[in-house]
Amino acid sequence: MGQGFNLGYSFDCCNNSNPKEIVSPDDQLTLCGNPVPTKETINKIRLSGFKTIRLPVYWTHFINELDEVNSDWMSRVKEAVDWIIRSNMYCILTISDDEESWLSEGEKAKKKYINLWKQIANEFNEYDQHLIFESMSQANYNDYVILLSLTQAFVDTIRDSGGNNYKRLLIINGLNSDIDATCTNKYKIPYDPANKLAISINYYFPDQFTREREDNKWSWTDENGQLHVIEPFTTWGEKSDYTNMVSYFETLRTFFINREIPIIISKTGVLTEQKKEPESIRKYLNFLFSMSNSYKGIMT
Repeated sequence: MGQGFNLGYSFDCCNNSNPKEIVSPDDQLTLCGNPVPTKETINKIRLSGFKTIRLPVYWTHFINELDEVNSDWMSRVKEAVDWIIRSNMYCILTISDDEESWLSEGEKAKKKYINLWKQIANEFNEYDQHLIFESMSQANYNDYVILLSLTQAFVDTIRDSGGNNYKRLLIINGLNSDIDATCTNKYKIPYDPANKLAISINYYFPDQFTREREDNKWSWTDENGQLHVIEPFTTWGEKSDYTNMVSYFETLRTFFINREIPIIISKTGVLTEQKKEPESIRKYLNFLFSMSNSYKGIMT
């Protein structure tokens, strides 16, 4: 699957505060300021050297009270999937940010979650192995039992839907898509009769460099009452920075790769408009991708 590219802030744009503003697919596709994706968009990504496109999709705006997906929206999603696969790339199709609306209810949302995946699975059941399903984008439940219940329902639904879905690669989310929360014995992988699962996590360590804005100093108090002030920083590349990244990858190897369970690092990156030093960004990303490429069973 090589290196991957997220087609983000497009199909996954959401407007939970006023969903009535979203009427047509184009309303959602342009909500965050990006242009509507085209076949040329996909070809440009392929020509840039990427072999996989992750297609996060926010479904909430186009699901009716009977849990039926709007046919126009499904057609637009399918069109993008077709562009990706016909460009000889892999496509990771996922539910994205619905966890911030109805899916945030966890177990109470299970029936709707199953109905959504049934419709997606049936739409794509004859697609070959260039199409991969990811259970959700951000499993923000802080509850291993709820997460396992939903991911098991996801696996069961896809495997029972027939066609090529029985042998399709499925990606299961780590808890909060976090390495520390996922690389623990508390985290359980659902049973899969096809034995073809991968784990999805995000990699943004250290957050103070990758994601924190320059004006976003914050603090927290530990269990001993000691105040900790966290300040964003603009550089990366000390010896300890490299050592910490190696340690995280070794943790992934120990918990999953050694068990022949592949890892998809589904989101990573560094803010580029917050005075982060350009050379530090290059060092960070070069080392991150070098690390992921050096481990058999990890793609980013």
